[in-house]
Amino acid sequence: MTTHAAVAASAEVKKAIPALAELAGNIGDRQVRNRGTIGGSLANNDPAACYPAAVLGLGATVTTDRRSIPADQFFKGLYETALAEGEIITSVSFPIPEKAGWQKFNQPASRFSIVGVFVSKGPQGVRVAVTGAGAGVMRVKALEDKLAAGWSAAACNGVRVSAEGLSTDLHGSAEYRAALIPVLAGRAVAAAG
Repeated sequence: MTTHAAVAASAEVKKAIPALAELAGNIGDRQVRNRGTIGGSLANNDPAACYPAAVLGLGATVTTDRRSIPADQFFKGLYETALAEGEIITSVSFPIPEKAGWQKFNQPASRFSIVGVFVSKGPQGVRVAVTGAGAGVMRVKALEDKLAAGWSAAACNGVRVSAEGLSTDLHGSAEYRAALIPVLAGRAVAAAG
């Protein structure tokens, strides 16, 4: 039941994972941030939502009234999660990264991600999670490998992401989204430091 606005304003979140607070502070508009919740966003698993990228990008754990689910097992596809019928999210636990960054190329009217990229380096290793580009949030191994070899924005230059399986709609083609992913990853790394 924690709202996006509460996450964005939390002094603890700003200190521990500033990129998560920034992400939450740029979801939708003021009304959405004051009513929408992290649990609701994750349970809905909209393919262009922001929180799934942070949860997957940080290697978080989603806890329900029945069990704990690692992020890599939580997201199953278009609006689909590992949640069983009637299962309710009660909390989300985030490992504290050494570095994390978030960049979003948003659709101006809805503010959903045309492409959003969350990067982190920490206890879960180097992780790059992308939202908005396809049928659901996904990790990009090619970028993770490059960043693990050398954490820098320049490491993202020249990484090619396949357009296969990515979305094409009135906001951009699959090829456009594929080209945006390494650009936004580089910006996220630069923002993370």
